[in-house]
Amino acid sequence: MMWYQYTELRDKETLLWMLRKGMTREEIAKVVGCPVSAVRTAEVRHTLRKPVIIMSEELRQKLKL
Repeated sequence: MMWYQYTELRDKETLLWMLRKGMTREEIAKVVGCPVSAVRTAEVRHTLRKPVIIMSEELRQKLKL
C-alpha cells in the first residue's frame, strides 16, 4: 500500500501531532499499521521534520502547552 492510503498519514495535522508527541517513526508505523517507509514518505510529502526539542509531559504542563 502507498502512504496516502493510510488516513493518519494522509492527514498532515494528525501526523504532526504524533511527531510532536515524540513518537518515533517505528511507533507511528505500529499504531497506523503501515511500514516505517510509509511514515518516512508521508513526512517528506507533507514537508514535515521531526521536532528537535521533545518535552516531557511534566515540563509541558508546567509551561501550560
